[in-house]
Amino acid sequence: MREKIVSKKNQMRSILLMVSLMAVTVTVILKKYSIGELMEAVGSVHLFYLITGIALMFFYAGCQAINFYMIMHRLGQAASYKNCIDYAYIGNYFSAITPGACGGQPAQMYYMNKDKIHVDISAITIFLMVFISQIVLIIMGGVFAMLRSHILVKSAQWFIWMLFAGASVMFFLTVVLSALMFSRVIIPFLIDLVLKFGVKFHLFKKPKEIKDKLDILIISYREKSKLIIKNPDLFLKVFVISVFQWIAYCLVTYLVYLSFGYRKNDCLDLMAGQSFINIAVAAVPLPGSVGIAEKAYLNVFGQFYPGEMLPTSMILSRIINFYFPLLISFIVYAFAHHRIMKAQRRSS
Repeated sequence: MREKIVSKKNQMRSILLMVSLMAVTVTVILKKYSIGELMEAVGSVHLFYLITGIALMFFYAGCQAINFYMIMHRLGQAASYKNCIDYAYIGNYFSAITPGACGGQPAQMYYMNKDKIHVDISAITIFLMVFISQIVLIIMGGVFAMLRSHILVKSAQWFIWMLFAGASVMFFLTVVLSALMFSRVIIPFLIDLVLKFGVKFHLFKKPKEIKDKLDILIISYREKSKLIIKNPDLFLKVFVISVFQWIAYCLVTYLVYLSFGYRKNDCLDLMAGQSFINIAVAAVPLPGSVGIAEKAYLNVFGQFYPGEMLPTSMILSRIINFYFPLLISFIVYAFAHHRIMKAQRRSS
């Protein structure tokens, strides 16, 4: 399954789908505005704030790498910070190009396995990071909903429904990840279910041998999950780093706002708007949430920008917090893939 996700053919399909969605989005959303008006608006911005926003996105990826590094080292897995940066960007790249961001974690596990990181360690590391990240996003959304409820009051009804749907998806994912990490029953039950299905349809040649290997893996996985429970300080550290990570992400829209010279709305207004969008698009099964993320932006941030500046601010925000990081992620992924495959050839 993970090999299919990282195959060049599937990557090309995902990228073509995303590019098609981008083309439709630009055509539909920006049809009211001329290229000349947009370029004029872009030319009026202060570059310092945009460069700071780009720096924050590097900080965002760096926070992910720190969490990888801390968790794996606590689990007894030696991993360099450089490799952890690779895993962070690999996850960002495959999350961006796959529907519902479903490809990021399997791709990370695939390349961590190629780096000889055992699946029990990679699984519990990624589960814990996603689990805490979902908690942080839900808490941030709840806090901003209380502090900046007027933004939601002025938002379109469809966006409110999307927000509830996204929050429900996040809550459900948090419960599932909690069960996968800490329940003694769920993982064995799922494995038995898959094995029974495989035997019934003759998908496995040696089900008994597979079952024995998986039983050993489950024991190791349980030991790692117990280690996480016995180290609550690790949970707190990853939580704090994740908070800084998502604050940095949400600050990008405020910096874009400042780049136009606007000062009417404060930092929390713009951060709240981005936080609501982060949650709302969680339920959208599209690569990078392309199309719906832009529409949501125009709905929420239309409260802060005059009409002629709104599409330009959207373009700049999406370039900084999605398209530029996607380009960097692809470059890092390409080098990481070359490094890992070269090391594998040497060892074989």
